[in-house]
Amino acid sequence: MINGIVTSITAYSKELADRGHEVLIVVPDNPGLSEFHYPGIEIFSIKGFPAFFYPDFKITFAFTPGLIKRIRTFQPDIIHFHTQFILGWQAIVLGKILSIPRIGTFHTYIADEGYLKVIGMENFKIFGEIGWKYNNFFYEHCERVIAPSINAKKELSEHGIPVEKIDILPNPAPVQSCGVHILTSFLPALTTNTILYIGRISKEKSLTVCLDAIYIISREIPDVRFVIVGSGPDEVEIKQYTKDLDIEANVIFLGAISHDVLMQSDIFEKSQLFLTASKTETQGITLLEAMSSGLPTVGVDIKGVGEIIEDNGYKARPGNSGELALYCIRILKDDILRKKLGERSREIVKKYDIKKLTDDLENIYQQTIQNGLRKK
Repeated sequence: MINGIVTSITAYSKELADRGHEVLIVVPDNPGLSEFHYPGIEIFSIKGFPAFFYPDFKITFAFTPGLIKRIRTFQPDIIHFHTQFILGWQAIVLGKILSIPRIGTFHTYIADEGYLKVIGMENFKIFGEIGWKYNNFFYEHCERVIAPSINAKKELSEHGIPVEKIDILPNPAPVQSCGVHILTSFLPALTTNTILYIGRISKEKSLTVCLDAIYIISREIPDVRFVIVGSGPDEVEIKQYTKDLDIEANVIFLGAISHDVLMQSDIFEKSQLFLTASKTETQGITLLEAMSSGLPTVGVDIKGVGEIIEDNGYKARPGNSGELALYCIRILKDDILRKKLGERSREIVKKYDIKKLTDDLENIYQQTIQNGLRKK
């Protein structure tokens, strides 16, 4: 499954390998893994099964034959995991058995109402409380915890993780390739009023709020186009919602596109702005992808999205489709404003440069390793 977490892990791993580090990535098995090759990076795949709440998401078994042997042979200085599920627990257990320091990155608000909707538990407050207790119990077994944003660090701290244990390290901005335009044939219906969304089609992304905004926009700008890049468990429902709003002519579903293909495409330059209504992002790497291409951004003023969008776009109140529509219309109708916001996007995204952030990651690793040696 391609998502922001996978994109971030891949970017950091490649940069670490380029600096001479050896990287072993342990992941659930996936047909696309055979296509991934990079000097200094080894992939160790383990068997998994589709999650009932999200078929594209794989959950691994509690015990993986051969994994501990491979870890012993590899002899890592540190174990860094990115999931709060079974594979993350394997990382913790193996780290303890082999006396290897552990770092966990907090990518997902599993206790958030948006994610509880995915499993139909959003009306049961107790599941949110249980989610945070599970989350804390999980990260208590780490030497360090990485938060991708200030807000993520704040929430971790407020829910019991010691603030001195948390480091802020954002996901890096992707580098867009130039000169390869391979999506043009898929976009015959685009206009000069094209709005882009990239991400999962799932309840926690609040796509119905975006579609409500598109409905409002279409009344003032009839040729507006909303391009949705991605797939997910709610794809059928979202397409039906598009029909119910009678905006099928305004919405284009491109489906899932691999990250490499996406970053080599002309989808960004064919779009005028990026729109998201997601309330659950620890950071929001698709926003960075859009910003690195010079797109203005419109989102909601909450969690990671509220941090990334500065004076390069607008932030609406969560769930407010009317405000989102107003901001999109403002950008689409004002070429000078759109250019100014796009230029600011390119400036702001420089803070998320992969080389600078990998310097910070190396420092976190080194400090964690040294602290582990002192305890021995």
